[in-house]
Amino acid sequence: MKEIFKNIREFFWPLLEEPKKPEPTLQFLTEEDIKVDSDHLKETLNYTIKCFEDENERSKIIEGKSSLFIGTISVVTTVIIGITSVLINVTQIDGTIILLVFLLFALTLYMARTVWFSIKALERKSYHVMSDSDFIIEGKDDAYYKKLIIKYSTRTRKNSRSINKKVDAMTMAQEYFKRAISTVVLYMCTLFLYFIIKSADHLLGSLQVVCQQVKMAMPHDMNIIILYVISISSLVLSGVRLRRERKEV
Repeated sequence: MKEIFKNIREFFWPLLEEPKKPEPTLQFLTEEDIKVDSDHLKETLNYTIKCFEDENERSKIIEGKSSLFIGTISVVTTVIIGITSVLINVTQIDGTIILLVFLLFALTLYMARTVWFSIKALERKSYHVMSDSDFIIEGKDDAYYKKLIIKYSTRTRKNSRSINKKVDAMTMAQEYFKRAISTVVLYMCTLFLYFIIKSADHLLGSLQVVCQQVKMAMPHDMNIIILYVISISSLVLSGVRLRRERKEV
């Protein structure tokens, strides 16, 4: 029963679950850990730099998605404010209006959570970069490359925790954004059906007027109908003949 309740809650209101085990202490490389041959040290350094740059790129992608969510939510909020002003002026309250107001409330909560986690992903966190002083170090050949590998690896591992927290916030923002989009679709479908029901009499009246106009425009005399058929047939046959004559020329 508890698991069912958790699944239902997760469907409507997902939460960021705390890890069951505490994060392990970061382990950093030492020169003794680098057992690569001298011929492959430079290549290993390039791989280490690539890992460092990939982590940096991952952070930029997360922040870019967060900014996109905030911009999209701003547009949706503008539309919601306009629709809400119309609903407030409705004098007759029925079940559909109550449902629309409830959907607006749920949508507002989902959007607020999306913006909240997007801002969490954009928050400044401790981030370690390489500076020129990191390259001006003592060491010859293998020792120099090993020291650079350690520096890059250490910063990559330190940055990974901050970036993982950004990923968690981004994941939650995405989950609430998907629920906000689903709520918008449900809201618009409900609003469309409400409009159709309220305008049913007017639409039926307009349809009847159009049918009457079409009926009045149609000829009642059979001779006129036959004349129309003959005229259209003649035009078609003439067009076919002209086309054949052009091909023969």
